Amino acid sequence: MLFQPTSQFRSFRFYPVLLTGLALSIGWGIRGNFGHEYGAAFAGCLAALTVSLVSGREDWRGRVLYFGFFGALGWGFGGSMSYMQVIAYTQSGHWPSQWYGYSCLFLIGFLWAALGSIGTALPAVADKETLVGLFRPIVFVFAAWFIQDLVEDPLSNFLQSQIQFDHTWSRHKSPLYWFDADYFAAFFALAGLGIFDLTDRKEKNTFWLPVFILGGALLGFGTQQLLQTSGLDKSLASLLTYKLGDVTYMQAGSNMPAFDPDNFLNNWPQWFGDYPQHIGWVAGIVAGITAYFIRYGKFRSGASLLVCMASGWILSFLLFPVLGSLFFTNIGGLRMTPPRGDDWAGILGVFIGAVVWLKRYRFDAVLYAGLVGGTIGGLGFSGIQWIKLWLTSWGNPQVLLGKGMDGASPLFQQTVLAWADWQQQNWHSFLEQSYGFVNGIAIAVAIGLLRQQQILPGRSTLPGVKLYRESTAKAIAVFFILLAIPYVNLFKNVKEWSDRLGPENWQVITRMPDGSEQAVAAHWDVPYIGRFPGVDFLSFTAETWYRVTWVLLVILFVKVIRRHREEPLSFLPASWLGRGQLVFLMLLWLMIMGNFERALVGWGSSRLLTEWVITVNAMLATYFILTVPREKQDTFAVTAPIGRVALKRAFFTLILVFLISPPVLFVTNRMIYHYPEYAKLDKAHIHMRFGPDADWRAKPILKNEEHK
Repeated sequence: MLFQPTSQFRSFRFYPVLLTGLALSIGWGIRGNFGHEYGAAFAGCLAALTVSLVSGREDWRGRVLYFGFFGALGWGFGGSMSYMQVIAYTQSGHWPSQWYGYSCLFLIGFLWAALGSIGTALPAVADKETLVGLFRPIVFVFAAWFIQDLVEDPLSNFLQSQIQFDHTWSRHKSPLYWFDADYFAAFFALAGLGIFDLTDRKEKNTFWLPVFILGGALLGFGTQQLLQTSGLDKSLASLLTYKLGDVTYMQAGSNMPAFDPDNFLNNWPQWFGDYPQHIGWVAGIVAGITAYFIRYGKFRSGASLLVCMASGWILSFLLFPVLGSLFFTNIGGLRMTPPRGDDWAGILGVFIGAVVWLKRYRFDAVLYAGLVGGTIGGLGFSGIQWIKLWLTSWGNPQVLLGKGMDGASPLFQQTVLAWADWQQQNWHSFLEQSYGFVNGIAIAVAIGLLRQQQILPGRSTLPGVKLYRESTAKAIAVFFILLAIPYVNLFKNVKEWSDRLGPENWQVITRMPDGSEQAVAAHWDVPYIGRFPGVDFLSFTAETWYRVTWVLLVILFVKVIRRHREEPLSFLPASWLGRGQLVFLMLLWLMIMGNFERALVGWGSSRLLTEWVITVNAMLATYFILTVPREKQDTFAVTAPIGRVALKRAFFTLILVFLISPPVLFVTNRMIYHYPEYAKLDKAHIHMRFGPDADWRAKPILKNEEHK
């Protein structure tokens, strides 16, 4: 259905492609409100469900839950990358920063769409054993991340209990802070996979793990003691450390340093400076565990894919911002947006790790989809930013001045006033939704090109695959799609409500031990029994009430699934097309309503470009998802498997587009805007990656100030 099967050139059909674009555009617009990995996972899930349903292939429709599950995971990775500062580079007027900004937007867009396309393409071609087998290690990773969420804050408080910090503007004061990146999640993922491997193979060599741990700790401790005794520890630390700032940067109009060098952060975790005496044995334990699993680990059931991705995150992170930057300190290091986070390096490693695994196990079609989708996504992110800047150039005072118009003239004032409403629209939402639409096109094209590929037969190339029952895998997938994705996103509404809806109902003022007053979350009584005289302990915060409600939903879900296993529920459609449509509509409108609830408490006319447009697009998507797919399966001729030639063509196309598009976008943008020379740029209100007033020089993150 994605393309005409009788066409020699496999021309894509309009409405299925449009629907896929709409699905990801809706998700991306909502993702802009909720942010990060969870919002991106919703957008990717919606688009992946769509391509499965409109494919015209009954075998793909039977995998619609796998499409949604793996598509969400693939698209979720990119949500950790910081990009607002990169967008600011493209409109700074400083030409090196602009060129760099468009190039980095392409890289971010590529990584985001490539991993999203890989996740969506995997259920399109992988055999059933591979797909179902992957659920087991993924569950262990989810469990590890859940534990991380429980222990990370207490661990930070334990390490430095005298420092009070929040997770927004003071997060760099946490002992676990490291480049504002998600390295902890990568380590916990590997820990979960290690536990999975131990429980999966159940071999006698497991007793060697504590030996490796103890040996690594002793070796690390001894090495550190030896370095301290020989006096080489400080030299080594100096060799491997650099400050995240410019110690030579001067105050404007003086010869005094702008910042105290001791107030800069450095390229290692904060706790390295707080507890340097523990670095040796902790590093030794990590090395010992790594050595054990290199020697004995098997990582079956597809766990090796997740190991490659998580290990790739850590290795790439170490290679670029941590160690590689030592050789480029004069330009702020190998960092994309200093002083902001460097998750881009980790995500680059995730992509490389996935490529290594896909090539090893000959999933060339999945890799091909990743390259095609990534190329379109990269061009889309940088290109939509260019279009946004072109649209905002209409009546823009900066453009008018650049064209030589007198700022004091009546014509200038009249023109600026006439275009004022146009300029004040929510242009960032335009960027988000439009970029999401292009990503949807990327998925439609990437998966459409696989439509004539056969699902791979069960193979022995994935060693020792052990399976859940397929019904269990599908139950996990539908739980993830309909409960987990909405929960992790909509939970953020509670804070939005508490901040904007009558704080007196949501917060109480408490006197702290030091005599200060602090606003804390109010407790609400349990109905009926919580209001009995003398009962003052049956009350919970708003966040707890929200969690309790979702726990009840989970219990309901489990009960319904168990009943469905005994006898199919009557309300469920018989066909997978109907079931997929039901899942799509439930997820879509649950998130549409949740997003509207979030925006309603701060509603204004500017929200029409976001919530109203998203709602109208959701209406269109509802119509198309119900009318475009047909029960009758399309007929198509099976084509030869995608191989080396196609991969090379996709790779060289990617390189060519990357080399051509950023300079074209950069040059044409400067032709439109007529930026002033460097000395006349408003450096206080723009972001620059390079130059004497680059952000990493003029706006570093300092220990005793708020995070930027």
